[in-house]
Order: sequence, then C-alpha cells, then structure tokens
Amino acid sequence: MRPVIFISTMFSVLLGISVIAAAQQSLTIEQGSTQGLVPKTLAITMDATEGVEGFVLAIGFDESLLLVDDFGPVGDSASADFIVTAIYNDGVTLGVVMETEPPFEGDVIASGSGIVIAGLTVTPIISVTADTVATIDFVDGVFNSPTLSNLIVQEGLSIGVGQGLDLNDGALTLQQGPLASMYVEDGSAPADGEGSIGTARVLLDNSEGGVQGFVTSVSHDSTLITLEEISIGVDAETAGAEFVVTQVFDNGGTCGVVLDFQTPFDGHTIPEGVAIHLSSYGYSCNHADIYVEGSTEPPPVGESSTLTLADDLFGDPLLDNVIVIGGLSVAPSLESGTFTCDPVTVPEQDTELWMETFFDEGAGNYAYVGQTGDLCFYYKDDDDYIQGFTFTVCYDCNLTIEEDSWEFNGSILDQVGIEYLATQVDDDPIDGDGCELIVALLLDALPPFEGQTLPQTADLNEGRLLIGKMRVTVDDDAECNEEQPLVWCNDINGNGEVLLYNNVVINFQSVQVYDRHDTFVYVVPEEIFQRGDCNSDDYVDLADPATMLGHQFSGLPILCPDACDSNDDGILNMADSVYLLNWLFQFGPILPDPGPYEDGPDATIDDALPVCNSDDTSCL
Repeated sequence: MRPVIFISTMFSVLLGISVIAAAQQSLTIEQGSTQGLVPKTLAITMDATEGVEGFVLAIGFDESLLLVDDFGPVGDSASADFIVTAIYNDGVTLGVVMETEPPFEGDVIASGSGIVIAGLTVTPIISVTADTVATIDFVDGVFNSPTLSNLIVQEGLSIGVGQGLDLNDGALTLQQGPLASMYVEDGSAPADGEGSIGTARVLLDNSEGGVQGFVTSVSHDSTLITLEEISIGVDAETAGAEFVVTQVFDNGGTCGVVLDFQTPFDGHTIPEGVAIHLSSYGYSCNHADIYVEGSTEPPPVGESSTLTLADDLFGDPLLDNVIVIGGLSVAPSLESGTFTCDPVTVPEQDTELWMETFFDEGAGNYAYVGQTGDLCFYYKDDDDYIQGFTFTVCYDCNLTIEEDSWEFNGSILDQVGIEYLATQVDDDPIDGDGCELIVALLLDALPPFEGQTLPQTADLNEGRLLIGKMRVTVDDDAECNEEQPLVWCNDINGNGEVLLYNNVVINFQSVQVYDRHDTFVYVVPEEIFQRGDCNSDDYVDLADPATMLGHQFSGLPILCPDACDSNDDGILNMADSVYLLNWLFQFGPILPDPGPYEDGPDATIDDALPVCNSDDTSCL
C-alpha cells in the first residue's frame, strides 16, 4: 500500500465544509473494454448544476484483475491550486480544490453535463480465457485516514450521496485476446559428416503488449543432433537487448533476455507483432548420411528430432518459457518444431566444367558489337584422372565461334599433350536446330598408348584448370544490353547426323552426371564518332575548327570531346584546330581513325577526355 494522504483533513481546513441539500447532480465512471494486457484509460465525468469549487473521488477495484498505472485530474481540474492523489493496491483517491491561493478570483469548474474531471488508467494483470467484467466502483468511507467519501463542493458546501449526489459506477470488460504464442520454426542441416550447422528460430506471435524480456528453453534428441550455438533473434537485437545469457546442455539449451537492463532505463521493448524473432538455436547432425547418384540403394530418409519448448527442464532454478509484459510474466502457448538432418546427395563423379567468355582486360564477358574475345573451357576433378571429353554447347546465333580457332596455349593440355581434337561449329541459324558447338578431346589416341590423362585438381590453389579456348565474336546484328547465352546442352548433331551429348571419360567409362556451369556474353553499346566533326553535324569542314576554337576560348558547348581531338593526343587545345586546318587546306596528314569520313570507335583510350554525350553508338 502506498503512503496515506490525508485528503479529508486538508478539505476540512480549506473549505470549512457544511452540508446542504442539492439538486440532481452526479459523478460517473466510464464503461470500457480492453483486450489481453493492453492498458485502458477511463474518464470520470461530472454533471453539475452550478460551478464546482472542488471535489473528492474515492474509487475501488478488484486487485486480482487490475493494476492502476495513472490517476489524475483532467481538463479544468488539472489547473487547480490544490491536487492530491493516492493510489492503493485496490483503490485510488483524488482531492482537488480549484482555488487555495490569493488573489482568490473565484475559480470554479463550470456547470454542465458530462464534464471530464479525471482519468483513471488501468492495466489487466491476467490474460482471461473468457470475457470478464472488472467492476470499478465509487466507495465511501474505505480509503485514507480519516476515510474519504465522494463529493463535490459548491459555494463552499459539500454535496455527497446523502445530499443527492448520484454515483454511477463503471466497469472494464476484459476481453479474451489472441493469446501470446511461442513456437519453433522447423530447421535443417546437411548430414555431411562435416559439422554443418542449421538454424531453428524461436518465434512469437504477440498482441498483449511490448515485451520487456523473455526466456526460451528448447530440448532436442541428443542421439540425432548436437546443439552448437544459441543467439538472440533479429527483433530482440533490433530492440536493443541489454542483458543476454545462454546455456547449452547435452539435450537442450536456454536463452534469457532483458531488453532494458542498464541506465538510463529508457523502457525499450519488442513491439507487438507476428513471427517476432526471439532467438536462434544452431544444430549439427551427429551422423553422416550420404547418397551417391546412380546407386542401387534407395535414397535415405532424413532423420528428424523434435524441438520442444520445454518448461522446468533446464537451469538452476528451472526455467519456463515466458515473456515479460508490463512487469508481469506471461506464459504463452507453446508449439514444438522439427529439426531434420537432410541426406547429402553427391554426383557419381565430382567433375565440374565451366565455360567463360573474356574480352578486353577488365571487361570480362561484356563486349561491343563486332568485338572478338575468348570462349574458355575449364575443368575440376579432385580425385579422378580424366581421359577425354565431349563438349556439346548451344549458343545464341548473334555470336560467331571460329571453328578452327581452338588454342591450347597456357592450358593444361599444352603441358600434358593431346592426341585427338575435333571441333565442329554449326553457325547456321536457319537449319532448324539453332547454333551448336561440338568439341571432342582424347588425350591418349595414338600408339604407344601410354595412358596419359588430365591430373587431379585437389592440390591446386586455383581449384580448376584451363582446357583450352576458342575465338568468339559478337555479330553486327546483336542487340545491345542483352545477354547472348552459351549453355551446355545434350543431344545435338552440329553439322552431322549423330546426336552427341556432354561426356567425360574416366577409367574407360562414360560419365554424364556432373556439374556444368553455363555462361553468356553481355552486349554493351560502344560510343562511335567521326574525328574532326567537332560540331556533330556529320560533316568535317571549316565549321569544325571554328567550333574547336569557340569551345577552347569562349566555352562553346560540344557533344563529343573525342571528335574535337583532331590529332588524337588526348588533349583539347589549339593544336587540334591547326591539325584539322592543315588537313583541310594544306595537304596535311589525314585525321587518325575513326574518320574523318565514317563513324567508328576510338582506337585509343583517352582517359582524360569526357565520354561523348551523343546518340551515336555501335548498337542497332
């Protein structure tokens, strides 16, 4: 119980109260409702036939259902000279005198109906399973010492129940809210025997109020999985959790969190919501479960452990799964999850093949129309010796692959040696089967058949080796800002009749189950211009040196600085106009490419000059 405030004594001294009869007047507590543990403010109103100089409120409630958060005057009564409030476990009192200090100007609460004089904020302390009415009543002669009665003061006289003051009790209906629900999201990890960790998240659906803290406690089957780590969830971290303690046991673990644990105690909480991420539990699988493609054995079924939100199982003292709302522990409904150890499926062979395209240094697979680069082939195999390959590739017909351009330079085949190579390019887009590339490579095809193979790659820092490369060109009719794909494809015949497929020869056996990585060429626009055409009118004449001089000495705007660089030295100055005039009228040297007769790309890189701001590009 809070300290007793002697409101009655103060009123007796200040008012010299007498008792009179009065017309019909009343005090009323608002009826209201709330859901879950959400606070509710109820208004206390007054009907008065004359101005009111002060009042006393004494209100009781069921302390097993409600807790008072705040109680005080509202409206005109909030500006009173004298205000005193007392809050008890099961009730509240409020005394207000409008004027106690000179110059005594006669301040009163004006007469009227439904005048709001106070506000009472209460919070349910339990989550009800059915709608429950909590009465909030005016009570005389119970609270304070001496005890107080409900009254209003008019013309220095007290009006209570005995003088005709009606007291209309209130009530707060506690509605069954969506109960807070804590549940474990299913998780998994590969059963690879390498300790890979998978995560199962503990989530919360909550409409009860901001969460000030929580405990999660999860058990598992220790014969199947091992708890490796526990961490707080994203929402708990975002809310600024200041106290976190985790415990890992053989068959489970706990996570305890307090959001606001350190000064200045700002009261931060996790807001209400759905799928609130409280904590994460990381598990590894105890047993390897490997399935090899092509095996005669059926694929295994993954082992699973139930992840149970277990109360009174871990910790000292034993911990429950709880959330804290409004300083109260709330037991949410609990729902278990499952953690599955997924069987690991591996190819019959671990061979991998790559295609990649490279053009200018640093450009990678980005190319201009008409540009030629390399189509490179790579392999990786950590534990086999490869005897040969068949590559079958489908590609966009806006690319041209040079059939006789295969190069071994810099490749592993250049070191090991190869005795059979065949390349076939079907570059005809109208023959009904698109554009196709077929490459056949066999390392040991001639006597004395010494069994040469490609080496294993397990000990290589690079992880893969270059097999060879061919020249590929972007056709003039290729669309810019588009990908031109090159993909591994099976059952193609190139220019012949036999349907071929991607194949690796290992130990004299054909292998088709292995990873292959496709590639593409991305066509980008290339700026083109006519050197000397400084005014961008598609003519090179006397107007252009005039434009050059106007730009250099008068700030005349130009669209393409490269076009104004007549001598192609990467600098715009008077020398460019002189160079152009010499060519036009003094039989001087012709302007460097591109131009001055046709548009084209710059043959040199002028980093010091801005790019052209024109619409001329190599794109269609």
